[in-house]
Amino acid sequence: MLSRFIEYARQERLFGTGSRILVAVSGGVDSMVMAWLFRQSGIEHSIAHCNFSLRGEESDGDEEMVASWAADNSIPFYQKKFDTMGHAASRKISVQMAARELRYEWFGSLLRSEGFDSVAVAHNLNDNVETFLINLMRGTGLNGLTGMKQHAGEVIRPLLFATRAEITAFAEEQKIMYREDSSNSQMKYTRNRIRHTVIPDMEKVNPGVLDAITGTMHHLASSSEIVDRHISRLSQELFRPKGEGTEADIGSLTELTPAEPHIFELFRQYGLSSRQTSEMMALLHSDTGKYLCTSTHRLLNDRGKIIITPRSAEEPSEYSFNSLDEMRISGPFSDLRIEEPTGEPLPASHLIASLDFDLVNFPVAVRPWEPGDRFRPLGMRKMKKISDFLIDLKVPVTEKGKVLLLLSAGEVMWVMGYRIDDRYRVTEQTVRILVLTV
Repeated sequence: MLSRFIEYARQERLFGTGSRILVAVSGGVDSMVMAWLFRQSGIEHSIAHCNFSLRGEESDGDEEMVASWAADNSIPFYQKKFDTMGHAASRKISVQMAARELRYEWFGSLLRSEGFDSVAVAHNLNDNVETFLINLMRGTGLNGLTGMKQHAGEVIRPLLFATRAEITAFAEEQKIMYREDSSNSQMKYTRNRIRHTVIPDMEKVNPGVLDAITGTMHHLASSSEIVDRHISRLSQELFRPKGEGTEADIGSLTELTPAEPHIFELFRQYGLSSRQTSEMMALLHSDTGKYLCTSTHRLLNDRGKIIITPRSAEEPSEYSFNSLDEMRISGPFSDLRIEEPTGEPLPASHLIASLDFDLVNFPVAVRPWEPGDRFRPLGMRKMKKISDFLIDLKVPVTEKGKVLLLLSAGEVMWVMGYRIDDRYRVTEQTVRILVLTV
């Protein structure tokens, strides 16, 4: 394992003599084996541990073990405890996204303050295949199928060559201590279902499926580089500065073949998701004045041109829609889709609303909240004034005026970015789910 580790790092130019590496160690088997390999390699390094305060005593036990191992081996040790739930609530993002933000922000600050060259994380070959399958099932462009990068900015992944089974066997052989994260066995998470059910079934059909998919990702990564060069050249030809934004001629865009792949790759830099590609195609053939909002930009059809501007607080805050198509084309939503219930947990982010679509009545409207507006917050049986709801959440006065409501035939369905109305929640009787993202 050690020789493969050093050779992989050499081939991928991850580190070498004179490098200073910050090694991220959670206490799990992958990161503890990585820490052991760095110690044996002679590369100068320190250990960093994040305690996300999500598993109580179990999280504290992880921290104590990693700290003890670092001390026993005379390795400089950094640790930080985070209020992950609080960060998720304040940023209105999922707990997983909050943990990722906190982790990499802290790693970045350590790299700058302590002079490290890179931070090493312990993703392995199985993690890479799982990410590929998750992206494949969700729907993605070519880049989403190229796998994790061995070297991405300041982050390196020196264990991508090894399977989870190889790493675990090596830990047992070398008697490397590690701890099991109890959440890794919880089947409510998509990644765990793929890990414990989907991939084992695939291995029954093809025992070499991990290597096969890894090889496919390498081929797709090479193809992606070719596409990126082509799209970069096209972008220089088609897009030109226009005031504070960018513009492109619709005529030139509609001449591209094949159309949809070109449009997705060209506008991906402006926040277009793969799910929005068909909506972007419709925008190219729509009337002047129609527009599409991505997660980062507003794309406007204006007399034969697409005008691209960053989304800002000055955007229109009132909308009225008579159909889903209108919501897709001109709404403030970065993503909109209809799904059937699968038994999977609904998205936890406050930026995503999952509503019972068959309870929605058009016209649907979006507007700022007004004094006297009421709704029934998810999980509650009584109506509550929006003003009182925002006070309870301690929403700053400067933010209250920006809060928008999604209404169905005049009835509040969602205090956007905060909470849905309990009357529109997904239940066992739900047949179709309307999933909206802002």
